[in-house]
Amino acid sequence: MMRKLFMAGFILIETLAVSGYSQDNTLSQKTLKQAFADKFLIGCADDLTSNNEAYQASIKAQYDIVTPENCMKPQPIHPSENTYNFKTTDAMVDWCQKNGLKVWGHTLGWHSQTPAWFFQAVNPKTEEAQPARGPRMSFDPKAPRLSMDEMWARSIKGEMASKKVALKRLEKHIKTVVGRYKGRIIGWDVFNESIADGGDGSTENLRTFSWYKVVGPEVLTKAFQWAHQADPKAKLYYNDYNIEQGAVENKGKHASSMLLLKRLLKEGAPITGVGIQGHWHLDTNLADVEKAIEDYASLGLKVSITELDVTATGENSGAFSVNQGAKKIPAENYIKQAEVYKKLFEIFMRHSDVIERVTFWGLSDTRSWRRGQDALLFDGQLNPKPAYKAVIETSQTK
Repeated sequence: MMRKLFMAGFILIETLAVSGYSQDNTLSQKTLKQAFADKFLIGCADDLTSNNEAYQASIKAQYDIVTPENCMKPQPIHPSENTYNFKTTDAMVDWCQKNGLKVWGHTLGWHSQTPAWFFQAVNPKTEEAQPARGPRMSFDPKAPRLSMDEMWARSIKGEMASKKVALKRLEKHIKTVVGRYKGRIIGWDVFNESIADGGDGSTENLRTFSWYKVVGPEVLTKAFQWAHQADPKAKLYYNDYNIEQGAVENKGKHASSMLLLKRLLKEGAPITGVGIQGHWHLDTNLADVEKAIEDYASLGLKVSITELDVTATGENSGAFSVNQGAKKIPAENYIKQAEVYKKLFEIFMRHSDVIERVTFWGLSDTRSWRRGQDALLFDGQLNPKPAYKAVIETSQTK
């Protein structure tokens, strides 16, 4: 039954595309990737492990490029020091190549979803990093919630690895993963979400645990260099959320991102672009979005919107513990959502000379980490929402 619903949804996409999204018949028949073909790539995020025919057809029709949502992150692809798990990633890359889609790699370095063995001292009995244990969590509901720093510290068993050992492990990880897909993956998010929340923008405000505690700020520069060595033709990006916030006034996380990017460039990191994740909501400051694009372009960097979604309800900070909003979303919220998407894509069109890619983080409202907030262009049955029409129409703007 569900398969029939999904197929019906995709047929409806095609029907609506032909029947009247615009007065312009040529425009009305275009899919997302066709509408923006001469401007920038249109992408989606998924590991491609459980897609039925309707989803496969939608991916092939609507998108140029796929970003793996989870399978390339350090934890699933490199769970222990001498164990790599390429099965899911290999299958995903193979499917994309067979169906004419490009692949973007995500992500080589991150404070999250990185196994603790990267940071633990070698066990002399096995000459491997000691096996990781998950953080010991309190079940007392009145106990204070652990910070990310504390959770990371509790995940480390025994002594912490030296800076030299941690860097050697990261180098091997990057060169192994990037090298395996050399020429098959067009670019990589080399490091992800390095900047902490809450800073005033006067420093880079890097996180105080994980790679930044064991190695320090230079870990980013080295990671970019190793990725470039493994595949000199791949595009290399720094990726983060909320880095557009404060752009108009040059403060906060945006100001910190500019300091970080300027340092990377000064230190010779072969960085080609910056990814603004784009986890946005109905009241997102669009002026900050446009100014951030302009600021990154002024550094000679390309820009991509790498994880786009716009929630139709609830808060959306781009971080954890997001308010999922009301269970029943008012119809007017979808109209407002369409307006926000339209304004965003008008901004992207104005800066299409520097924007390389716009990737939606998911495939539909039910195939999304924002499930319950209806943040994408298609509903759970792959029916196009008002936002789909709005986005398609902006492809004709200048």
